[in-house]
Amino acid sequence: MKKLIFLALLFLAADFAFAQGTTTTVTTQKVNVITIEDDDVAEYDVSKWLDNRIGGYGSFFSGYGLSFQHQFKNDFSLKSQIFAYGSNDDSEYNNDEIRLAWGVDLQYNLMKTRNTRLYVLGGTFVDYYETNNNYYVYPPNNEDYTNIERYINAGVGFGVEVMLWKHFSFALEGGYYGRFGNNTVTVNDTYGGVPHHEKQNPKSFGFGVGGGIFFAF
Repeated sequence: MKKLIFLALLFLAADFAFAQGTTTTVTTQKVNVITIEDDDVAEYDVSKWLDNRIGGYGSFFSGYGLSFQHQFKNDFSLKSQIFAYGSNDDSEYNNDEIRLAWGVDLQYNLMKTRNTRLYVLGGTFVDYYETNNNYYVYPPNNEDYTNIERYINAGVGFGVEVMLWKHFSFALEGGYYGRFGNNTVTVNDTYGGVPHHEKQNPKSFGFGVGGGIFFAF
């Protein structure tokens, strides 16, 4: 009888030890799965949604050119772009050009996933263009005509940014804008008449688009 009781207790102890080993194995497997997922999220956070962007951008809302963007921790982003160009043609046509543009926009994230960011934006930019032409002028170096275009754009819209590969992304935007000009143009009243400057203030409103390619760091 004592032998039977001893064997029964030995069987129960062995069964309990086996159960404990199985539980420990399962628990360890669960911990390993969680650890892998955490590492994956950490790697994703480091390699994709970084705070700074640099790239090329153009839109009806905040201008065009070389762009820099910083994303804050509160879902807001501030982006600015600048473009500058000038030429001095010494040929017989003697056309000189200057183009400058500078703009800024503020963005707010509506939704953010691993690869996509949906946001609203509001932006504005200044667009300046000047051209001079001295062709058919006697004596030389006297100005034939000068046109100066000064515009201020402002707009609001929606945008989406998609991560392509590692640190690279592209953005597409759409919305409504207004364009307000304060221009000085050279006109001739009659053929062969004396050119004179005329002030013009064009305005336009409509649906606009924008987009760019960026490198995050």
